[in-house]
Amino acid sequence: PPAAPPAPSPAPASTPGPTAQRRAAGPADTTPGRTTVTFISGSAIYVGAGLREGLTERAQLSLLRRDSVVATLRVKFIASHQASCEVVSGVTNIVVGDVVRFVPVPQAAAISSEMVASATTRRRPRRLSGPGIHGRVGLRSLRATSALSGDSSGTATPGTGFNQPSFDLRMSGLGVGGTPIGLTLDLRTRYTVTSLTGQPNRVDGKTRVYQAAVFWGSPGAGFRTVAGRQYLTAVTSVTLFDGGLMELNGPRMSFGVFGGVEPDPATLGLTDEIQDYGGYLQLHSAPAAAAPWAITTGAVGSLQANHANREFGFIQVSVNHRSYSFFGLQEIDYYPWWKVQLGEKPLSLTSQYATAWFRVSPQIAFNATYDNRRNVRLYRDTQNPETEFDDAYRQGYGAGVQILNRRVRLGGDWRRSTGGTAGRADSYTGILGFDPVTRLRLAGAGRATWYQNQNDSTLNTPVAQRITGQLYSWWLGCDPIDRLHFDVNGGIRREDNPNTTILQTSTWYGISLDVSVARAWFVSFSGLRQTDPINPGTNVTTQLYASATWRF
Repeated sequence: PPAAPPAPSPAPASTPGPTAQRRAAGPADTTPGRTTVTFISGSAIYVGAGLREGLTERAQLSLLRRDSVVATLRVKFIASHQASCEVVSGVTNIVVGDVVRFVPVPQAAAISSEMVASATTRRRPRRLSGPGIHGRVGLRSLRATSALSGDSSGTATPGTGFNQPSFDLRMSGLGVGGTPIGLTLDLRTRYTVTSLTGQPNRVDGKTRVYQAAVFWGSPGAGFRTVAGRQYLTAVTSVTLFDGGLMELNGPRMSFGVFGGVEPDPATLGLTDEIQDYGGYLQLHSAPAAAAPWAITTGAVGSLQANHANREFGFIQVSVNHRSYSFFGLQEIDYYPWWKVQLGEKPLSLTSQYATAWFRVSPQIAFNATYDNRRNVRLYRDTQNPETEFDDAYRQGYGAGVQILNRRVRLGGDWRRSTGGTAGRADSYTGILGFDPVTRLRLAGAGRATWYQNQNDSTLNTPVAQRITGQLYSWWLGCDPIDRLHFDVNGGIRREDNPNTTILQTSTWYGISLDVSVARAWFVSFSGLRQTDPINPGTNVTTQLYASATWRF
């Protein structure tokens, strides 16, 4: 189960066009079987097609980029001309304007919205789509055990493990009671019982609220305001916060201001330790443009313990076309005199990030990435001399190539990381996959990665130590019937570390089964078995996960 908030990523600097995800795209570029993403809110992806265009609940849609399928969406809630979807597989950096393809159902397209509402009322008293509040309730259970095989005198303890039942509630609504009011809630709680041989059980319970907000104005409204715990995707360094946001959206321009406090990073509890405030302005292409683009700039300030924590400006550029795409970010930090005394310049270019993709032919595409994001000096750096300030914690660059076919995907890339205490690292990856084929919709993919890490001299080692390794993984899945998905997966990782005489080899394999029951229930089960070397012996870990979700 995920231990972090859902998409958008806590580090959205690598996600193209984050501000575009907060605005409506206006009328969608919709043709029979084809539409676009019109709005994104958290993990909900809205598309500009609904019942009248031939969509049905739980229908699967293909997200296209440059004529290639890069993600699969599933319809969760549906209205006459709009549908809310979730990402089933593929990329998560989805932006407003992305093209979506689907197979329309003529019977659904011919039914008017009035007839649909009437039939829904007669046949099922519980609506799973349309105006009002909808969501899901989930019960989940995770059991993990770890045992040492081989020499029982090793450092691992046989028979250790934990049980973790959990509960989550997610719901959202647009046009509640026929008003412009909407809401969103994402609550998760878990109860962990850890067992250790010869020791009493340890019990730990946690409840996290990832979203809890009320908003005025649905996607497409010229004015929209949100209050509560929410994600701010327009500003790269501010994600989850408790406060307010106001947006003005036009056909060519969007403007927003926000203010609030950051929740406790460990517990997600309410705290006023760090306050954030700022605003942004975005110029963007017209709705349904052939090559959607956006230029976003703004300024952000934050306080910690009533002292200046960080003050910075930013500019982001994004463009998406069927033959090319680009996303670039630059942040500029302002350092007052007391930070300048620590060795910084008054104005510091603290973060640069760029990624580009271009297609030279229908079958060949290239990509490149440059990442020079770095830590910035915060208020805590002046209060705790023991805090290590790393100027180069996430720097690197890379490039890749993809060979695309109607059913087969072949790709490779090279990446280099530099700076920080880990030193320089290089990795080379190759991927081969194929899209669903045969009546069973059989699909699969394999990956091979080779890497080496050159430790930095800051580790005070007489000779730089080089760690080399390989990772091989695969998965194979099928849909034998419409509401059933099954897949198997596995892999092996080998690492040669000069600090140990043992060749580190880890292996794993697992299964996964997903079943949709009727219209409202979704059941999932997965199992994983992994072996890791321990001197002496081998540690064997087994994980079993099951869940049942009810939609309303």
